[in-house]
Amino acid sequence: MPNANNPLISRRVLLRHLGIATTATSALALLGCGGGGGSSSSSNDNASADTDTGSDSSTGSDTSTGTDTSTDTSVAEGEWLTGGTSAMEADFPPTTNPFDSGLANACTLTDQFTVGPCFFEVEDERDDISEGQPGVPMTLAMKLVDADCEPVAGAVMEVWWCDAEGIYSGDNSEAAHAVSQFNAGFCTGNDSEALAARWFRGIKTTDADGVVYFKGCFPGWYPSRTTHIHFRIVLDGNQQLISQFGFDDNLANDIYLNNSDYTGQTKDTSNARDTVFPSNGVEDYLFEVERQWDGSMLVYKAVQINV
Repeated sequence: MPNANNPLISRRVLLRHLGIATTATSALALLGCGGGGGSSSSSNDNASADTDTGSDSSTGSDTSTGTDTSTDTSVAEGEWLTGGTSAMEADFPPTTNPFDSGLANACTLTDQFTVGPCFFEVEDERDDISEGQPGVPMTLAMKLVDADCEPVAGAVMEVWWCDAEGIYSGDNSEAAHAVSQFNAGFCTGNDSEALAARWFRGIKTTDADGVVYFKGCFPGWYPSRTTHIHFRIVLDGNQQLISQFGFDDNLANDIYLNNSDYTGQTKDTSNARDTVFPSNGVEDYLFEVERQWDGSMLVYKAVQINV
């Protein structure tokens, strides 16, 4: 539990960690946030429609200086960029498809995991989903492949994750379907800024290579869960998968301790102790990570569905 005297911990973080932690166990059990892998809650049923509007409302223009598009694959301590996506100078999307390297492109069927209590559908097809939130700026790349490992084009991929302080955004006023499973108190801490925002939520449609790109920030953490990003796949109007991917423990804790945009507190749950990811084989659900020339992060992983 965070130290209330730590000046790096804001009132929002204290509300999140101290005010909610006492009921976290019961909330997780009721809402499926900590449920085991391999199955999703019945709340998935009301989230099966394709939310793709067919139009590009992107707000994330390419801010690259165009001078250097190389990546540095060594993840050195204390060298990650701060300040959110506005600080990024590396090309977005990358000039080289990260999946061309073959990393994170293994043909392994992706298991379904719990949707959790913080999901609601969004219709915002945009590049930059950070809404100005601080954090290590991050390009998220995901590739969708079928049972034969061939790219799946035209699928809608939806993502959602928490901010640097472990809080989810909560503006579900424009959600396409009922959001009965969304727990605003647990997910947002009833923070007014979070309740009015849709940060780190968005959809993109896979291209001819089966790839989507989002611009955001490295996630924070909250009690009882390891660092993770949720995603959902909708193809031809039918929901195919809800799952999650995570990050290496050492990488995450290095950022939390050493990057000024985060709380200065290491997460309380490792990948091996997480209640969603499998204790054996968790490596299959971790993103590949590269440090780009400007200190921003490039993360990527393939998703395989049985179609």
